[in-house]
Amino acid sequence: MNRTYKESKYLHGITNWFEERFQLREIIERNLTKKKIPKGISWFRCMGGFALIAFLMQVGTGILLVFYYVPSASEAFNSVQYIRHAVSYGWLIQKVHAVAPYFMVVALFVHMFRILFKGLYKNPRELHWVSGASLLALTLIICYTGTCLPANSLSYWGVSSVGGEVAMPTMVTDHVVGVYNDGGMVSNRSFLMVYALHIACIPIMMCIIMGVHFLMIRKTGVSEPL
Repeated sequence: MNRTYKESKYLHGITNWFEERFQLREIIERNLTKKKIPKGISWFRCMGGFALIAFLMQVGTGILLVFYYVPSASEAFNSVQYIRHAVSYGWLIQKVHAVAPYFMVVALFVHMFRILFKGLYKNPRELHWVSGASLLALTLIICYTGTCLPANSLSYWGVSSVGGEVAMPTMVTDHVVGVYNDGGMVSNRSFLMVYALHIACIPIMMCIIMGVHFLMIRKTGVSEPL
């Protein structure tokens, strides 16, 4: 009992220390705990929020996968198999990371179509649409790069088909390090480039655009100020 009281008092002291310097309680209450839900809210109006939840799930599971995944054209496939079969709950983390992007893409398309058909992209919310479309494009790109990383047959198909369509034959090179399928070769440099885009460059860009997107929505709302 005494130990619990001391821990509670210590935690309360830390909370007060931050509150005195940053006044976080007022910000949290105004924006979260005491903020009223807008009238007429529906599941379709929450699709953007569902996409955000899926993105956060991707970030969380991705961080866990980074500890075991080997970003090498010759070792990536084996590292994924190790995660799925040898790491505790690795199969679950890997499966969530592989499936959640589909829900994210569907939620984003539903969200964008709703905004389009209701005309909510018009003045003064043009930049909402631009930032949202940018996020959709980045989501599709990060899904593509994620498909390439397991180094399985689907990865080879994705690299060869999409790479050929956008005239990027350097994705499959003569600098043989690993094999995807049917003799298709990919260099470690290309593989690391895709890996860097997937875990760093694109997520950072998405976070920045999301921040701007949410600030604008917070200011003018989707159809009215929030």
